[in-house]
Amino acid sequence: MAENSLISHLKKGDFSRCSPFLEKALSGGENLVNFINDLLYIAASIKGKDNEEVHPLVTMNCIKNIIGDNKTNPSESLLLYGLHLSKERKIINYNDAIQKKEIEDESISSVFVGELEDALQACDWNSVDKLMPSIYYVSDRSRSIIDTIADLGLQNIDSNIVMIFHLLRAFNFKQKKSHVWTYACLLVNKIKSNPLREPNSRKDCAPKDFIKNIAGEKDVQKLVKYAAVSRIWDGDYVRLRSYRREISSWLYKNFSISAEKNIKDTQIKNRQIDFISVAEKIILNGNSHNMISEKLNTLDALRYLKNIGCKIDFKFHVDNLLEIEQK
Repeated sequence: MAENSLISHLKKGDFSRCSPFLEKALSGGENLVNFINDLLYIAASIKGKDNEEVHPLVTMNCIKNIIGDNKTNPSESLLLYGLHLSKERKIINYNDAIQKKEIEDESISSVFVGELEDALQACDWNSVDKLMPSIYYVSDRSRSIIDTIADLGLQNIDSNIVMIFHLLRAFNFKQKKSHVWTYACLLVNKIKSNPLREPNSRKDCAPKDFIKNIAGEKDVQKLVKYAAVSRIWDGDYVRLRSYRREISSWLYKNFSISAEKNIKDTQIKNRQIDFISVAEKIILNGNSHNMISEKLNTLDALRYLKNIGCKIDFKFHVDNLLEIEQK
């Protein structure tokens, strides 16, 4: 990696040398794409904190999505916030560790993906850590290891869906082979934090079947998770059939009952929302990174739900996001 690259400067914490990269990104086009992709990779390399509900990678991918509303004139404050996500944070160089292992191990033994799946299912983390490098090298460093971990992780949607969706989308942004191992390690570290459940049976339903049901949903975190599963459902993934099995089961458990509720067909007049402006205000008004990240995650989900025509009270939810926190 070139010494004058944005990634190398961020790994060293040398933010003073990042300004030229930001200035180029503000012109849009390929400079913006490369800038955001580097920030996504650095965010994926940040060590998470125990009290952190939303990992920096999720935050950076939300910023990427929201900036997409105006790519020709990207928001400087959003890009600047994304640039500083890694400030005073521990950066884990996952690639250095895997390269060292490759040198130390003269040969990487052949293993089957099923062995990794079994270890993940059993929450046998020692075996997972031993098997992952072999799977990575045997698959020629392909993204298949990410897809395998995501597949098992969806057995616990409530705990993992936000990370899985944003990680898959962040990696898909440019799909650099040199980034595969970092994304895979981040994802498995997330899954380790909560035991996996047994695989669920497929239900005959899809996200679109519940789009009216969520109109009366007051739990904003349920809306965030619904947006995430809906986006994965409509995605283009090798393991999509398996992903949809788990998603359909989760949807059935969480939203089928609400279909029996007497939801009034109220006419909600939703104003046009400038999501970029709202995101900028969230950053300006926020006094903690945790709260800003949680609000940006919610805002990105609301943006998606509005784009697909959900009839929820967006004004109510956006106004809540813009409430200034009490210090």
